[in-house]
Amino acid sequence: MDIIRTPVPVLGCPEDDVALVAIGDVHGHFGMLQKIIATAKKTLPKSAKEIAFVLLGDLIDRGDAAIEIIDLIREGIEDWRVIPILGNHEQLLLRVLHAPDDDYRHHWALWRGNGGQNTLENLQIRLPPLADTDVPDHRRAFEKALGQDRIAFLNAMPSHYKSGNILCVHAGVDPTLSLEENFAKDKLSNAPDHWAWIREGFLDHDGTYPDNCFIVHGHTVLPGPTLAPHRIGLDTGACVFGVLSGATFFKGEMTVFQVTAD
Repeated sequence: MDIIRTPVPVLGCPEDDVALVAIGDVHGHFGMLQKIIATAKKTLPKSAKEIAFVLLGDLIDRGDAAIEIIDLIREGIEDWRVIPILGNHEQLLLRVLHAPDDDYRHHWALWRGNGGQNTLENLQIRLPPLADTDVPDHRRAFEKALGQDRIAFLNAMPSHYKSGNILCVHAGVDPTLSLEENFAKDKLSNAPDHWAWIREGFLDHDGTYPDNCFIVHGHTVLPGPTLAPHRIGLDTGACVFGVLSGATFFKGEMTVFQVTAD
């Protein structure tokens, strides 16, 4: 099932002639991603000259088809500009890949315990138990299974995307800092005020954001797309409620749309 809401005026507007499509956290649900791409096409204005298709992070983990999602995005979608933003789940995986040997076991356990096991099963490989394997050998086996092209894709995922005054980011920003200060933070940090993790101080902020941005984000699961004057949250729990949400922005209007797993 898909639902397309009536367009409404918002304070966010992308660059001229750009239709910006933002999609909430997919979490390994390939079927819903395919559905929402088809639904997004129905919301595109005919006068748009460019389509910026932004995935708000957490493409992987918890669902059973993270690898198919990564490969689809790597291949490209239509003739759109596709921007897959780094989410905290991609960050957890990158922290495994970048960990020094002494920290590798810790980061491996943290990623696996937060939904990474589903992504491992999706790879259809059997790694030797880490407790019985030297870290360098385990790392080499994992990297071989994941593949260098996918690793390069993960490493290249940006922290954010900005068009006009719309800022797309996974979790949010610290409103007490400039955008430059927010995105100067270490890409792999898991500090609570980091753009891939922040909740407190962002979700309860009722004023404007740096550079008067309208922020489009995911990360925090909500029962429906939650619109505030200066932001909208689009994570509606694809892996919890079976609902994936998106929004199309064009010339000061926003069209919200959703698909369900059934």
